[in-house]
Amino acid sequence: MRGSIMKKFSAGKTLAVVAVAGGSLIASVAPVMADVSTQSPSNLALRVESPAKVEVSGAVLKVKVTYACPVGSSGNLSLQVTQAVAGGRIASGSGEAGVDCIGDFKTVTVTLTARDNAFRRGIAYAQATMGVPMIGVAEDERQISITA
Repeated sequence: MRGSIMKKFSAGKTLAVVAVAGGSLIASVAPVMADVSTQSPSNLALRVESPAKVEVSGAVLKVKVTYACPVGSSGNLSLQVTQAVAGGRIASGSGEAGVDCIGDFKTVTVTLTARDNAFRRGIAYAQATMGVPMIGVAEDERQISITA
């Protein structure tokens, strides 16, 4: 019986030593991790705004996109809009814009040129992607309204 008590006591000591050592390691790394997090860039944000404006008899669609990214960064935003028009036809277009990050929200107007069929007033589907090198990618997809 004495041997089993010693083993339990010894195992408890080992566990305590491991816990203290692990806690010391975490305590020594935590200040470094905190410092990195204060220097890390904020998250990316992206939102396609509604309504979009149709121009030039539906040949052009102007869509506002609001974004946010860490100050001093820059990237590229791409936007695609698809709309069902009369007779089961599809109007679609895509456009791109450069993004300059200011660390706060900023809105840019992306101009899309219609392919195959003209855009019309009504409902459409928009997909946007913004890539900022060394930071990441943000995406947004939603239904938007198109007005004249």
